[in-house]
Amino acid sequence: MFGFAKDHKVIEVEFYEGESPTPFAQSKVPIDQLPDTFEIDTTMNLGENDWRVADAQPIGKTDFRKTGRLKLYLTKVETTMVDPNELLFSLPTISDSIAGAEDTESLENVVVFREDDWRQFEFISSNQEELIHGELNAIEQIYQQHRESSGFNQLHVRKAIIEPLSETKISLDPLRESFSFEKEYGGVAFNNTAATIVNGFAYKTTSGWLLWGQVDNAGNLINLNLSETDSSSIEGIAENIDSFAQKHELYIVNWPRLFWGGVGKRKFLEYQD
Repeated sequence: MFGFAKDHKVIEVEFYEGESPTPFAQSKVPIDQLPDTFEIDTTMNLGENDWRVADAQPIGKTDFRKTGRLKLYLTKVETTMVDPNELLFSLPTISDSIAGAEDTESLENVVVFREDDWRQFEFISSNQEELIHGELNAIEQIYQQHRESSGFNQLHVRKAIIEPLSETKISLDPLRESFSFEKEYGGVAFNNTAATIVNGFAYKTTSGWLLWGQVDNAGNLINLNLSETDSSSIEGIAENIDSFAQKHELYIVNWPRLFWGGVGKRKFLEYQD
């Protein structure tokens, strides 16, 4: 007779410091006291110290509810003074805008990104070509004049393109028709707050890429981002990207990598070069 895996209401949690193979503490924790996902930056107090969760196995409540077990890898929160002049940026550019967020009852089945991922690899209407040229030139200057060691001593904050999909009316239906998806997420969040993007959406393609962003109240795309995962295959999505961009007269731009594809520009397969 077939049975069903039960959902655990109490989770056996093991606490590890750093990459230690041996837990320094264990506890039975009611699942309602644990967050929906540890992809959101999480700090907890244990004894006299505050600890930051660096990693969790598994990372989401959907999984540890089934297994009844959770491993948390922690680092102590320590305050250190750093000379601002010694700080380096890991990226040459970020967007000036950020998506608005709203409170949510649950973060299960929500995909989590860093705020810096917002509009870093995005689709843009082809009528904004001149603005794209200006932004790419500014980023090139960062590479040429401000690269230092493994980072950058300055970055370019992009402000010119306020509405990347202006004059373009594309709903989610053409997106679903143009790509093959294996998963639809219930929302999108940034890792620094337990909230979801207003009118956010995200899909994972069968080739391992994430298409995500926002729609307006009428259901039309405001922002459409592309992100890689560990399983991304460029061969599995390149033709879909090129066809979608051509049909809707769009560019696809990865700002940090200075890649410009889409209608009349480079083929997406060249992104791997």
